[in-house]
Amino acid sequence: MADLEQYLERISEHKVNRRGFLAAAGLTAGGAALAACTPGTGGGSSAAPTAGAIEDSLFMYNWSGYVNPDNMTAFQAEFGVTNFVYDIYSNNEELIAKLQGGASGYDVACPTAEYVPGMVEEGFLAKLDLSRIPNQKHIDPAFLGLAWDPNNEYQLPKDFGTTGILYREKLTGEPVTSWQQLYDLTVGTFSGKTVFVDSMGDVFVMPLKMLGKSLNSVDKDDLEAARKILLDLAPHILALDSDTYQDKLASEEAALCLGWTGPLLDLRADPATADTAYAVPSEGSLFWLDTWVMMADAPHPNAAYAWLDFIHRPDIQAAETEYNGYATPNTEARKLVSQELLDDPAVFPPEEVMPNLEGAEDTSGNAQRIDIWGEFKQKIGG
Repeated sequence: MADLEQYLERISEHKVNRRGFLAAAGLTAGGAALAACTPGTGGGSSAAPTAGAIEDSLFMYNWSGYVNPDNMTAFQAEFGVTNFVYDIYSNNEELIAKLQGGASGYDVACPTAEYVPGMVEEGFLAKLDLSRIPNQKHIDPAFLGLAWDPNNEYQLPKDFGTTGILYREKLTGEPVTSWQQLYDLTVGTFSGKTVFVDSMGDVFVMPLKMLGKSLNSVDKDDLEAARKILLDLAPHILALDSDTYQDKLASEEAALCLGWTGPLLDLRADPATADTAYAVPSEGSLFWLDTWVMMADAPHPNAAYAWLDFIHRPDIQAAETEYNGYATPNTEARKLVSQELLDDPAVFPPEEVMPNLEGAEDTSGNAQRIDIWGEFKQKIGG
């Protein structure tokens, strides 16, 4: 883990950009829709709620399939939470747009780390009382004090991983190990059989790294060059899909995917899809960190704190890693994860890969990126 620690230290030296909240609100059609749960009080406060009886409800806003169902069931049984609501979003922009549109009533959510500073500035998050999350002590110190939350006040590290290429090797006939190779196959042999996750920040990684640029670049010329690559790709892409891209790979509707490692374990475990592989592209890619946060207007704060502490119990967290296929920052949990998974370079990036990875700054409010993203989405599939 030495290279990982050095890498995270480099991240903490970078200035985090303020998110362009108002601009980003137009990124999703559902930006003005309210959350489908009990409204909160709005406004919010950074003061930690007083500890008390754990409420019988917990409302979570999260990525699809991102929590082990067995752990949710165990939490409900132990703490008497009879009403566990799990709503999903496809990308961070959708999460933010919902909040900007007035959505309230959620207790916890899982934004990617670079979105946290902007969410704090907008008053969406509660300051955490770490005395109520004793299992926070198991978080690897390398993941604490980073630029996204230098005083460890608002986010609790959840999982980390990379953005890369998933592919069905029986269809491609060879490993797919670079962004250039993905581009060539998408516009060529596998036109109409490539899926990208519906996440602006992750998709921009491909063209910028192909150009030898930082994935955080907001240089006008860099982005215009990225625009050309993305618009060349768009007619050949099957779909933008953050939730069910594994199904498209499994059915062979798609042969290639710009995505994450989450579905990889299940796909490889099935003999029919055991040829599924994952690569961190040779040109470099994104290192991401997802985090647990508590909403400022959380209607069930005691249940929220119970959840945040519960999920970082080493045995519970190990079960999360085994279920979702993402690396845990919990050092005690890692001791309980199977050696096979610990040794899997797709899940836990090996030291030789770390120097080729880059952490994200929040560039989602950049007007040029938003313009390119909108044009790209309109041209998907033709």
